[in-house]
Amino acid sequence: MFCHDQSNKMFFFCRYLSVIGFVINIDTLMLMIPELLQVQRYVLTYRVSQDHLELLFNSIRASGGWNNNPSARQFQAIFRRLMVRCGVSPSETGNVAAQDHTVSLSAVEMSSAETAEEPPSPFANISAVVSDHSYLPTRFGGLVENALDYIAGFVVRQILRKLSCDVCRASLVRDAVPSSFDESYHLLALKNNGGLVIPSKGTVKVLRAAERVIRQASTRQAPKVSTVTYIVREEIGTEDVFQLGEHIEETQFGIDNHYSNLLSLVV
Repeated sequence: MFCHDQSNKMFFFCRYLSVIGFVINIDTLMLMIPELLQVQRYVLTYRVSQDHLELLFNSIRASGGWNNNPSARQFQAIFRRLMVRCGVSPSETGNVAAQDHTVSLSAVEMSSAETAEEPPSPFANISAVVSDHSYLPTRFGGLVENALDYIAGFVVRQILRKLSCDVCRASLVRDAVPSSFDESYHLLALKNNGGLVIPSKGTVKVLRAAERVIRQASTRQAPKVSTVTYIVREEIGTEDVFQLGEHIEETQFGIDNHYSNLLSLVV
């Protein structure tokens, strides 16, 4: 193999490695062909190239973002993520173009073959559907409780603009911060200069129940208001959290009353 100058061979130049690699591949293929042709009619030489390995390396480097030289622990995490995604997807911006649909790191191909009879599942009789949910804590700390009580005052202010019933309006608020100075009212007392609305105990209880429902919901999709309202009703039950007393029976109209409407407005 010579260059334009017939007196100098190509493997004498700085790019001699590509030439030597090409020659080694030819020699290797010539030795493999007699054995390969015993079980197949032809040999696709491009299938023994390193293109598919390059696609794998491209996926690993791309998973590291700006870091294209991952450590051993980072490589382990990237490799596990590629396995979970069931294969390597070739990049459109890499230096190698996929020529076929060869799949690398396929979790399906690496799994064991399915047996004719499936073993009985120990969970067959369980009717509950276990879905994805949020792992946020549902027991609130002091900071969250103070924030909820402060937000409850804003919620009450918005509801008072829509309510015309004096009894219901009075059930949402209290005159002042409790004399016991509950820890959950620290923020409200600190920010109050006389113009903030102080929510009643029942209003705060409903808001805390709604917050727990939202935290327990799936992180993929926000829960619907109707769903949150239904679960809050189930949690509170028959307790008269707004202390409406006989006013509930006085405003009963079918299955609706002022207590039910008030609960829906707060949620």
